[in-house]
Amino acid sequence: MSEFFFLFRELLGSIRTRSASLLALGGLLIFVCLGTFAVLLLVGGEVAPTREIGLGADEVVAHLSPRLSADAVNALYAEIQQRADVVSLAFRFAQEVSPGSTGGQFIVRTTSPEVTADVLEAVRGMNGVTAAEAGTRPTAQPALALGGPLRMGLLGALVVSVVLSLVLARSGFRALLGTFEAEIRVMRLSGVSERTIVPPVVALGALIGLLAGLLLIVGIYLAQVGLGEGAAAISELANPGRVLSVAFAGLVLGILLGSLIGLLGASLLSSREFSPLP
Repeated sequence: MSEFFFLFRELLGSIRTRSASLLALGGLLIFVCLGTFAVLLLVGGEVAPTREIGLGADEVVAHLSPRLSADAVNALYAEIQQRADVVSLAFRFAQEVSPGSTGGQFIVRTTSPEVTADVLEAVRGMNGVTAAEAGTRPTAQPALALGGPLRMGLLGALVVSVVLSLVLARSGFRALLGTFEAEIRVMRLSGVSERTIVPPVVALGALIGLLAGLLLIVGIYLAQVGLGEGAAAISELANPGRVLSVAFAGLVLGILLGSLIGLLGASLLSSREFSPLP
């Protein structure tokens, strides 16, 4: 077994309740930082407008024959408009929808989705209507996004979580190395170099960051599963490539933050309490 893995195993064996609690809190704050980072990238931006996704359940589109005269179109308009189950009626040219098409379309909005089928049947039976169809989905779906104040609040939370994770993790390493103090002194007295003692401490910090990054990946996956079809309201969360990029970036960031707290912990080795001389 190499010196690194031997020292790393011994370091893990020196973890006690106090050091474990402080390091766990530091790791949890790293996860909070990564979670905030993921939210900013997957949901960030200004409040987005609603996104049109097709005909609503209370709408009918009627395709008119191109042979209809203007008077015939007006008469048909009046016939549909006078129905009690019709709220509004709009005309648009077929070229607006499909260039090169002829004729026109009536967009009929009914009083409720329940009466749409009756209106559809009536419209299909009218002279001059070549085809008609009804919508089955809402006209719009809200696109979830973050407003300016909430975005600034998340940025503040990200900074605070990073600072607190460094403070708590440093305290945790101080408690851990305090229980490992005698072994460190013995190693220094026996001539073991700093380059042998420091890497296991840094590796422990990196391990904490790695676990936080893996927890972030699990959290993103659970968010997708929990939201189900609602994930479509968060456009980036419904984008597999974007989600994979954010998850990978979060994992790398977690390892980097963990290595940083490991370096802070290793910096404690230069204090007098770990000196080989009394």
